[in-house]
Amino acid sequence: MTAQRTAHAEPDHALGVGLALLALAVYWFTGPQGAGGDQFVPLADAFLHGRLSIPVDRPWLELVPVPGGSGAQYSPFPPAPALTLMPLVALLGLFPGVGELSGNVMAAIVGGVNVALAWYLLAGIGVALKPRLVIVIGFAFTTHGWVAGMAGTHHYAAVVATFFLLLALNLAVRHRLPALVGLTLGLAAGSRLPTGLALPLLLALFADRWRPSRAQAELLLGLAVPAALFAAYNIARFGSPFDTGYVHIPSGDAGLLVTDERWFSHGLISPLYIPRHLYAIFVQGPVLVDGFPYLKPSITGLSLTLSAPFLFWAVKARGPLVAVTWLSVGLILLPDVMHGSWGFAQFGYRFVLDAVPLLLLLLGWGYRERASWSLMAAVTVGVTVHVWGIAVWNLYRPA
Repeated sequence: MTAQRTAHAEPDHALGVGLALLALAVYWFTGPQGAGGDQFVPLADAFLHGRLSIPVDRPWLELVPVPGGSGAQYSPFPPAPALTLMPLVALLGLFPGVGELSGNVMAAIVGGVNVALAWYLLAGIGVALKPRLVIVIGFAFTTHGWVAGMAGTHHYAAVVATFFLLLALNLAVRHRLPALVGLTLGLAAGSRLPTGLALPLLLALFADRWRPSRAQAELLLGLAVPAALFAAYNIARFGSPFDTGYVHIPSGDAGLLVTDERWFSHGLISPLYIPRHLYAIFVQGPVLVDGFPYLKPSITGLSLTLSAPFLFWAVKARGPLVAVTWLSVGLILLPDVMHGSWGFAQFGYRFVLDAVPLLLLLLGWGYRERASWSLMAAVTVGVTVHVWGIAVWNLYRPA
């Protein structure tokens, strides 16, 4: 464990920053304009004005009406992404064409920062320059790239969760500031709940020869702060620390809830949904259509086998922390693959982004000195498929 945690490689700041800026530009110019599908921009404005609810009616979004007929609505999603938008919303307001773009702008900016954090994470575990470049290109321009470019409520939440989890891992692999690691892990979970299940790996990174340590206690104390605030936020809105409001979202059909829709036929979470997720991860392909471009991405997704196959090369990882890292990956993905929805509308399988920061570590441990030809080919396939997908998505409606 000591060798994996303390080995470092030369960061090469210029190349890392250059990749981050390139990714930011790609995300900025390939995504949609406007934030009509974003809940976090008006929620950030609500927080700035001392409210927990959004005082505007956006019936096309997944919102929960506040009891009493005021027209205000609660966001059923964890609130940390709104916190990251508060400075920009405070500066720009919500004026159409200015503040309304905050979510799109911030998705691109945070996405670019994530690329830099991925670069320094791999440097922090001693990955040489060439394999680091291959892995980070795969990260920047496949699933993460599409999510950061598309923005909107679900995608911005995933980008922010990735940011906080990458930040926590960067500190942890360098054995620094465990309380801050716990805080950032809590903020990751406050963006996408499953990411909080990276806790076993982070505790292992601060273990003293696998024994409990003071650093682990500090990590848990740091984690307790956002956890307590999130619980209080839920109590204030729905009377329970565990009720985020998702099960109260109205359906498009009057008198029904979102959990009454057909993809939630077994409830919000059920192991019966796992086969559909496995199909989305490993099998789902594009749709054949008459006329150009002949193949279109399905709006419900595209398998990782086609869209980000390099992630499967994480099985090559070796070392003392590999087992606990795979345990954390499995814990993170378990609630994802048991969710009634598998992530649509999407390109690829966006839920995997919850675990991608940990998969980057595994890839780094598998290819510390050199990238194999097969890994480079897998990255090339994923990036090429995403270039095709973004082009078709923006020029033609997905099937």
